[in-house]
Amino acid sequence: LAHMSHEIRTPMNAVLGLAQLLHRERLNPNQAAMVERIQAAGQSLLGIINDILDFSKIEAGQLRLEIRPFDLATLLHKLASLLAPTASAKGLALRVSPAPSGLGPLQGDALRLEQVLTNLLGNAIKFTSQGEVRLSIRTLETDDDTARLRFAVSDTGIGVASEVLPQLFAAFNQADSGISRRFGGTGLGLAISKRLVECMGGAIGVESQEGA
Repeated sequence: LAHMSHEIRTPMNAVLGLAQLLHRERLNPNQAAMVERIQAAGQSLLGIINDILDFSKIEAGQLRLEIRPFDLATLLHKLASLLAPTASAKGLALRVSPAPSGLGPLQGDALRLEQVLTNLLGNAIKFTSQGEVRLSIRTLETDDDTARLRFAVSDTGIGVASEVLPQLFAAFNQADSGISRRFGGTGLGLAISKRLVECMGGAIGVESQEGA
């Protein structure tokens, strides 16, 4: 799977690209609705494909981080713009804290950091029906060439039962069997996030109270 990554993704991207072009044509309402369903189902399938391929790369030891300069404030603004419509559609407030002051430009894999934060915020929005989802960032320590940051995602959602917490970051694991039927997903997002964070020299954890 890790070797076939490109071959699996390319036709799916072609399907989505052609559906997008078709949606711009003069279609009657029924045709437009069908194309929108193709796009939605295609995006959902691409998300599953990406999860499976990312996890297969991690398992095969083929995942490599790309360390480059990036601006944390720009990344956070992009996250807020990307996820605000989903939160707003559910009547939720999405609050993303500004980047800590005095950091300057950072070096790291911004794309993978964005992937982890998108996954955590997306999960928080998915499992929250009212209230808010918040991302806060603070600097734990810095020296001349490194900075250790803490990203915390909190929500007012359904919470996680205490007996489930130890397995939450295991592959293909979801809180209960009804989760995938009700909310969708592969159960790989948190496992991938854990591996990515560890690749960056960090740690990931959870505190939760059921119903809170």
